[in-house]
Amino acid sequence: MPDHTATFDHLIHWVSALDDAMASYDALGLPTHAALTMPGFRNAAWGVDDERYVELAVVDDWDAVTTSKYADSLEILKPAIGALRGPGLLTFAVDVPNARATAARLRAAGHDVDDIEVRFEERNAGFVEVFVRDVPTYFPFFITYDPPRAEIARLRAERRAAQGISLDGRPDLVALLIRSAEPEADARLLADLVGCPADGSTVALPGAEVRFEQGAPNGLYGIVVRGLDPAAAPTEVLGMTVVAES
Repeated sequence: MPDHTATFDHLIHWVSALDDAMASYDALGLPTHAALTMPGFRNAAWGVDDERYVELAVVDDWDAVTTSKYADSLEILKPAIGALRGPGLLTFAVDVPNARATAARLRAAGHDVDDIEVRFEERNAGFVEVFVRDVPTYFPFFITYDPPRAEIARLRAERRAAQGISLDGRPDLVALLIRSAEPEADARLLADLVGCPADGSTVALPGAEVRFEQGAPNGLYGIVVRGLDPAAAPTEVLGMTVVAES
């Protein structure tokens, strides 16, 4: 059965200079923070709330990446990264209660699926990612955290409260934008994949709906954000269009 509890988790924005990318987000009013550094790889994030985020990611050394915990996932994503030919939106993750069950469901439906587990032994934590190899590369992968995402969010909220940090008034991520030659057909394909309803060319994924639009080239190209100046024209940030919505 489809995963009716599937929700948007994070969007990956591939960049070439992480510090410059963080500065661009901050200037737009989307506050970022540094996240992980591991061999050959670094990332940062705009934390939309305690669960959802936009990841800014860069590989500085592909040879060094082969020794990192993210090596297998990055190897799967590498062709799509190369196809970007510069900064841009890569793919996004959908949180599900049991990624391995999702993988089994998709394999039973005839899909080509890879699942990868990443563990951080020192934290007794990790996640399982499921990549569907026979759909467009900008379609999502699935993720399940250990401990579960709700527990991680609770701990983040407690940490914020202790520091006196509030999310009130912060911009909110409303939608992901994807160009497609066949918007309604692709919306139906994505809806079947994640187990969420489609209305025309829009997939009602909780946490960030996915809007397909007629256009080329195919792929993720932008986000819709509530809480920015709605009078502003769409803004281009490192290969990503940011549309303000009231």
